[in-house]
Amino acid sequence: MSIGKNIKKLREIHNLSQKELAEIAGVSDKAVSTWENGIKEPRMGAIQKIADHFGILKSDIIEDQKINRLNTKDQLTGDSIPMPLLGSIAAGVPLEMVPVKEMVNVPREVAETYPEAFLVTVNGDSMNKIVPSGALALIDPTEEVKNGDIAAVTVNGYDATLKRFFKFQDGITLEPETYNPEISTQYYSSKEQEYNPIHVKGKLVWYMAPLNIKF
Repeated sequence: MSIGKNIKKLREIHNLSQKELAEIAGVSDKAVSTWENGIKEPRMGAIQKIADHFGILKSDIIEDQKINRLNTKDQLTGDSIPMPLLGSIAAGVPLEMVPVKEMVNVPREVAETYPEAFLVTVNGDSMNKIVPSGALALIDPTEEVKNGDIAAVTVNGYDATLKRFFKFQDGITLEPETYNPEISTQYYSSKEQEYNPIHVKGKLVWYMAPLNIKF
């Protein structure tokens, strides 16, 4: 697979338009089109920006078939450990997180690094700069959540949402990371939390595409 095809595959995995990927790489959407069509190849600086954004190596983009292999069923089941999928979590307006009895295979290295973690399905596009809708997000309740971390947070005691978390003396801010300009930051003052409590359930530590995702 060429570099251009690897880039296209990566873009489709994360449900991004050419314009959105161009913003990540610091180029024009026309440049992304030329890469994907094999007319030109990206410079190493652009490849590095893409790799850094998605937390992968440059070689994952450059090497033949690398992106394809990262998302095959064989990769997941070859050396994996089942972890619990508890339900859904919103990446937009908070949704109820409903526990379900299902186990999903996760790469062994990830599962052993976060043995107490659980998976949730992300719904909505308010975190799509980081985590695409439909992804399975791994939440670790034992990891300390610091200002600026992405966390699973319950609202009203039973709703759950995935947002970038900031705690201040007078309140809590839940910030989106989205390409959608209509989604805004949510703020809950200390007084409001007396009757509308906010609880952190865990830190986002990893995510993956489900096996049945459609491209």
